[in-house]
Amino acid sequence: MTSSAQDAQQHAPRLEHHLDSQAPPKESDILFRIGHYQVLSTIGKGGMGVVYLAYDPSCGRRIAIKKIRKDLQDIKQIHARFLKEATIASQLTHPSIIPIYSIYSDGKDIYYTMPYIQGETLKEILKKARLKKNVSHKNREGSVSSIPSLIRVLISIAQAIAYAHSHQVLHRDIKPENIIIGHFGEVMILDWGLATIIGKATEDLTEKTVADRAPGITKAGKVAGTINYMAPERAIGKHSSQETDIYSLGVILYQMLTLKLPFRRTSLKEYKEKMQYEIIIDPQEAAPYRDIPRLLSRIALKCLEKNPRKRYQKVDELIHDLENYIEGRAEWTLSASLNTKNRDDWEFQENVFLAEHVAVTTAAEVSDWMNLMISKTSFAGNVRVEAEVRLGSSSHGIGFLLSVPEPSERRHLNDGFCLWLGSVLNRSTKLLRSTVEVIHATDIILKRHLWYKLRIDKIDHNIHFYLNDKLLLSYIGHIPLVGTHIGIVSRDAEYDIKNLFVYTSGQNVMVTCLAVPDAFLAHKQYQSALAEYRRIGYSFPGRQEGREAMFRAGITLLEEAKSTVPEMREITFDLSLREFEKLHDTPGAPLEYLGKALVYQTLDDNDEEIKCFELAFRRYSGHPLLPVLNEQLIYRMHEASRYQRKATYEFILLTLRFVPNILKNNNALKLFHSLEKHWEPLQYTLPLPKKIDTAVWTLNFSSLIAFWLGKDHILEEIAKEAGAKQPASPPQLLFNTCILMLCNGNYTSLKSLLESYPASHDRDLCLKAATLMEKGAFSQVMKLIDLKSARRLTRSLRIGLIALDKLLLMEENDLVIEECDAILRECRWQDAILLDERKIWALLQKKSYREAGEVFKKYPLDYLGKEECPLFSLYGCWLSAVEEEEIAYIHFSGTLEHPFPKSWTLLGHYLGERKTDQDIWLSRAFSYEKKQLYRQLALYYRCTDDTIREQKYLSLYRQAEG
Repeated sequence: MTSSAQDAQQHAPRLEHHLDSQAPPKESDILFRIGHYQVLSTIGKGGMGVVYLAYDPSCGRRIAIKKIRKDLQDIKQIHARFLKEATIASQLTHPSIIPIYSIYSDGKDIYYTMPYIQGETLKEILKKARLKKNVSHKNREGSVSSIPSLIRVLISIAQAIAYAHSHQVLHRDIKPENIIIGHFGEVMILDWGLATIIGKATEDLTEKTVADRAPGITKAGKVAGTINYMAPERAIGKHSSQETDIYSLGVILYQMLTLKLPFRRTSLKEYKEKMQYEIIIDPQEAAPYRDIPRLLSRIALKCLEKNPRKRYQKVDELIHDLENYIEGRAEWTLSASLNTKNRDDWEFQENVFLAEHVAVTTAAEVSDWMNLMISKTSFAGNVRVEAEVRLGSSSHGIGFLLSVPEPSERRHLNDGFCLWLGSVLNRSTKLLRSTVEVIHATDIILKRHLWYKLRIDKIDHNIHFYLNDKLLLSYIGHIPLVGTHIGIVSRDAEYDIKNLFVYTSGQNVMVTCLAVPDAFLAHKQYQSALAEYRRIGYSFPGRQEGREAMFRAGITLLEEAKSTVPEMREITFDLSLREFEKLHDTPGAPLEYLGKALVYQTLDDNDEEIKCFELAFRRYSGHPLLPVLNEQLIYRMHEASRYQRKATYEFILLTLRFVPNILKNNNALKLFHSLEKHWEPLQYTLPLPKKIDTAVWTLNFSSLIAFWLGKDHILEEIAKEAGAKQPASPPQLLFNTCILMLCNGNYTSLKSLLESYPASHDRDLCLKAATLMEKGAFSQVMKLIDLKSARRLTRSLRIGLIALDKLLLMEENDLVIEECDAILRECRWQDAILLDERKIWALLQKKSYREAGEVFKKYPLDYLGKEECPLFSLYGCWLSAVEEEEIAYIHFSGTLEHPFPKSWTLLGHYLGERKTDQDIWLSRAFSYEKKQLYRQLALYYRCTDDTIREQKYLSLYRQAEG
């Protein structure tokens, strides 16, 4: 057996007179010198070396020197082993591995230096604990011999061993006497004499003289290590491995728990003969008086498994479970074993068509047939899902669902969280919250035909994903994760899954002050939860716990409101809003608006919900809690895209304005591009260049959404930002924003804004138009149209179209016809139909049906009958005047069913709808769409000589215009 530094250092009490100060020793205290070091005392001897306490005059400190024993100095093999120990230890830099200051080798004179640690070995501490003696030093939590204190020591030891393993070093002789605990809590592994490199053949001493002169040294052919800490496979001569070190750590853990060894082995021979009969008594049974936690008992037994494959495979796994105990994390209990082929395990197991963005697109732009299954059993509290998965050749991946709500609470089959694991065919692993992407990881994929061990932990509001026992993804949530079912989703059946287990656990053993009310809330004991949350909020007003408690108090009232009787619901919602208001002017102020937004979401009051988000972003720009609101906002944007068109636009506008890097979110980009593809192109704006940066695209896209929503203040903000980017950005950006402000009648603000910008053609053109329109001089605006330059005509015509629409409403029909004819002679053919549209409108208002018919003859009948034609509704009005009204209805009946058709086809859709459908459309339509519909209806009833209805819709138009 190799000598060790701790063999010497455990004699520290005899040397206290040398350590009272760091002053240089007196000459009389110096026994002799080794190099320039002044040796003060011998503090220990081992089988191979002797350890001295010495003074280093160059550094002014006391150190320990380990030197080969004089009687072994002429044995070369001893030199090699001694230097190997020093070299390995010197290359390992870890707080719990004794550092080597220097190594000296000159012929027979070989030694190395290291710190001198005052303290006791772990062996001594355990012995004193067993004899019920007080240890000589204590930490903040009391005796070092208490189980929690000892486990902290073991974690330090295990971390050092894990570090050594990461550097391909095996210790091979981990035992309490090799570990010293310093007076100030230092934990040091001192002896690395038997350490070896993983996979490298170990050195044997074969000379007989070594055996004769150094009886403490491991003999040739002997198994290195101490038999009471030796793994069974080492005893029978197999190579050391990480699992053998883990076995030794398990023995130490068993000693810490029970204060005794798990077995008594008197010799290696006896160990070999009797190892198959060894029975390890459960630590809880071996030492019932020690009150040993069940978790630690299981950890010890797992480390001490005879089969190395059943032990922890990495020290990091052992550390993780020990930290679970220290941090008080709850223990997992197997709740269910599920089989995808057993229908009795599943409440829902069908192929379903999942479509997204249907509220804002003409077709299911993002859709898939998916195989979906949801567990019949619900799993409350913390949940762990374990499974082994193998993907087939054509598999696109597999998804695991968590926190799926009860059937009565599901609005959509996608509700809950989905961890989608991509394959080589679909390199997209992500975590989604009800189809909203919250984490994206392109570097995590499952290769085909390989088995993977998966683990997903949902603990409190957080989700952690492990692949082959390695943590790869973590999601830290703020809003409670509701729902108790799990599920599986896939695009294909190209996968195998086995050992699908679901574990549950209660609250953590070592809990925060929020754990008790959290438990009350989880069990719907609302009043108890509310009282506790309020108490914590009042007790910790300036701390995170207090802020969280105040927020969750509001959540408690919100959840109570959902389940209370109808007559009390409104009162409870109001109480919830008041509870969130208590966060005002606190460090958690943004959570006030998040809480209120959640209340208004429950009440289906999208306008107030959106106001809450906007107020939070505007008032608390840069606040560290804003990412919490960002996540909820993005989630609501995607959720609304399935049901609510206007709310989707509102949420998109907020995310574009206030959420940084939103364009890096793939799901958000899909939604934006889907909307851009399907929405109605405006006649007034100019197309942007094909190559633009994301900032320009974002501003232009935001301005269009703000226009549809009638958000004049947002348009004004975007116009300011677009102007600030001039002249670096495309001129179309500022021009389009100005045009949209003119369309909305925001003349005064636009005029004030443009007056502050440098002169340019677009700026001057828009400024003149705003000035004239502010005065109502729309006929003068037509004079701004430049017929001499094609480029300028294209721009000025957009302003002219706005003026022409205003002139039509003013019944300036002859002027409109005159202006259209003048421009038609010079404009591009793409713009001609827009002018013909205004000309026909004026002719129909004049009831000049023959002249209108002449204009229609310019276009094929088939084209006039299609919804893509801007003249579609005008042609129907003309038919109602020159033919029978039934002919016009036949024309309008050609419209395809769509919840939000293009504005120039609204008349046909509206006339063909039932009254209830008309009312639904009007409640969801944008102001611009309503105004276009009222104009078309007024024109239609003029053509049918129904003056009363014509005036009715003209009046509604004026009301909509404000």
